[in-house]
Amino acid sequence: MSTLTADCVRHPSEPAKFRCRQCNDNLCVACRAPSERDLCDICGQYRRDAVETERRVAAGLPTERVRPKSRAGVYLIGLLVVLNLAFSGYLLFWGKQEANEFAQDVVRDVQIVSRTVEESKDAQGRYPASLNAVLDRLPEPSRDMVRSGVVRYQTDEDRTTYEVTIPLGPRGQDTSKP
Repeated sequence: MSTLTADCVRHPSEPAKFRCRQCNDNLCVACRAPSERDLCDICGQYRRDAVETERRVAAGLPTERVRPKSRAGVYLIGLLVVLNLAFSGYLLFWGKQEANEFAQDVVRDVQIVSRTVEESKDAQGRYPASLNAVLDRLPEPSRDMVRSGVVRYQTDEDRTTYEVTIPLGPRGQDTSKP
């Protein structure tokens, strides 16, 4: 065996006495694995872990240590799953019902405004130029929707046809353009 002239890589003040056969580091005697001649303590630990893993596999045991399950954790996860399912069911059932009620309100308001416009034709059979002329004949909720611009009304130049709409997109944007 040749003499090493290097210092220990982990203890620079100590001279190296051997070279690890696995990692090739120059090491002092304090870094040697127990009951090994040319293996450092880190590589020796890896070797012991590998032997232990092989032994556990051969015995049919899990290779990693299994942490015991906490009953509180299992109950907490179960509770969260139940709450999540209940909340999802609530949103699906009640949210759908509220959306249907809102849609029915929108359709009803359009029908009210349309009926009022139909009843407000002049002697020549023309529709009003704007909804301002029929505001006093509308119920208060429909009147508020017209004033706020939620309900939109348009006629052609001859005022022989009209259109009442409630845009479903964001306010202030032209929803006819993509």
